[in-house]
Amino acid sequence: MDVRILQSIPTPLADSLLARGRKNAADVLSRPEALKEVLAQHHVAGLEHRASTLLAGCRREAASKDAWSSADSALSLLQKTSAAQPLRLPCAGLNGLLGSALQGGGALLEVCGLPGSGKTQFCLQLCAAAQISSLAEPDSLAEAIYVDTEGSFVPERYMQVCEALLSETRPTLDAASVCRLLEAGMRRLHVCRAYDATELYSTIKQLGNFIQGRPRIRALVVDSIAFSFRHELMDNTAQRARVLADLACSLRRVGSEHGLVVVVTNHMTTRFDRGGSTGWLAPALGETWAHQPSTQLLLEKTDNWQQPGVGRATLTKSVEQATGRSCLFRIERAGLRDCGGAVLREPILVR
Repeated sequence: MDVRILQSIPTPLADSLLARGRKNAADVLSRPEALKEVLAQHHVAGLEHRASTLLAGCRREAASKDAWSSADSALSLLQKTSAAQPLRLPCAGLNGLLGSALQGGGALLEVCGLPGSGKTQFCLQLCAAAQISSLAEPDSLAEAIYVDTEGSFVPERYMQVCEALLSETRPTLDAASVCRLLEAGMRRLHVCRAYDATELYSTIKQLGNFIQGRPRIRALVVDSIAFSFRHELMDNTAQRARVLADLACSLRRVGSEHGLVVVVTNHMTTRFDRGGSTGWLAPALGETWAHQPSTQLLLEKTDNWQQPGVGRATLTKSVEQATGRSCLFRIERAGLRDCGGAVLREPILVR
């Protein structure tokens, strides 16, 4: 059985095994140390445990001699999706726009936009919504992970967003209870500062081991995926594309295995036509990365000076909805909120 069709072996590992001459399941099982070498090459945490797990899965697939033996049915996937509770932001327009993209389970949501368009505010609001559950007890608060590559995470701002959401969802709580919940929520948001591409790669690769003992984590944010890679590996675009694809695969796998909502932010860059005469704004990191997110949300500032802090969110990529739909939102002290009766706008043309 070809190593590339083994469900127990992730694609980046399968590619590395092929490069080492391990072409099928028998090759992998006959020399298990090759798998350990590949795991070490990819900086996978818990190497011995991970290797034994992958080898056991590979052994089962090889014994069954059926590449589809572990495949899910459409019904089982539908039931699994229906059972998952999606996150709900305090902004009905964004909830309607994103749909199941706010549901944990392996999808990758990309939020892109120019500086000041609200990308970080969206991430803070998402983490707050993920943490604050329906029960007003500290033990009921969920956890979230915030990987910060730009230094844009401000704890005071996050506390403002959580405090506002608590006051809206639990107006009967007394001041002491609010303080207790705020302290618990701040403690359960795990913030990791990554200063370069190497630290970001290592952080994401070790997420599975970190999340393993924390079943209450509901959201994972990387703000931003572009910052490090726009300054590093610029002279080797092929290597950068491989690393980014590997990171996207790792994020999807962590989201799927642990039922997380995974969000990454991206920058905007100027692209030109072949003649170099016409330019337009587009998400950064190139076409290879553009295939990785399952949903893409573009945030923009509006030009209405009478309504400061109002932005527009446009669905530019989706696996379930027509693209081009948009809504208005407002950035307030409380976080992201609906903009005075703004409704979803359908695209003029849907292809």
